Amino acid sequence: MKKHRTKRVSILIITLVIISMGLTAYGHSGRTDANGGHRDNQNKSGLGSYHYHCGGHPAHLHPNGVCPYSSKSSSSKKKSTSSSTTKKKKSTSTNTSTSKSKTKSTSVTVKGIKINEDTEDFENFEVGNSKVLSVDITPSNATDKKVKWTSSDEDIAEVTSSGKVIAKNPGIVTITAASDNGKTSTIKINVSEPTKLESASVLNTTANSNNNVWDNNNFVNTLPNNEEEFNPLGAVLGLGILAGGGYLGYKKYKKAN
Repeated sequence: MKKHRTKRVSILIITLVIISMGLTAYGHSGRTDANGGHRDNQNKSGLGSYHYHCGGHPAHLHPNGVCPYSSKSSSSKKKSTSSSTTKKKKSTSTNTSTSKSKTKSTSVTVKGIKINEDTEDFENFEVGNSKVLSVDITPSNATDKKVKWTSSDEDIAEVTSSGKVIAKNPGIVTITAASDNGKTSTIKINVSEPTKLESASVLNTTANSNNNVWDNNNFVNTLPNNEEEFNPLGAVLGLGILAGGGYLGYKKYKKAN
């Protein structure tokens, strides 16, 4: 008897379960239509007779026909996109700054500059003379080796961009060589008057065997100062008179002895 009662109870329980499943299926079938929703005749969801399960989300409604989950998803996608764009910009900015820092780190700064010549090299530096200056830059592998030349007084001496000094007037002038980052070196130069040639009156006293003298950078033929032009006939007569006088004197000397 107990076995029969147990079987009957089991059958009753199974029957009730099947009936409840059928009622549940009728009230909430689990199938959705093309809009992602379905009917809920018994309003088990508490959302009314029709609700949505679109996107696998829990039962929900679409206020004004818009799915709240899809708008949230779109918003999160936008945020995600914006965030990734920002990250890319930051990454690009970081790469750019890293690249710039690398460029800066590879440049070698000028630490010193020195003019090779000194004041002694410009002894007897006269007006009209010129000389080219040179410099040593340290370190030797400096990135920018440009040199700017300047003169303290261009009326006395000017200097070209290549370091050539040109003497113009007597006086003392300072020539400066400078690098782009402000390193400098200077040299003082004394420009003197040009050497004067000896006066023409002194030069004219020196003559060669042909009476040629150096006068104003040219040889000229001239006679000694205060001397008349040479006359050959007068010279012969003079010599004859001298010879005759000598002969008469010799005869008188002979008679006296």
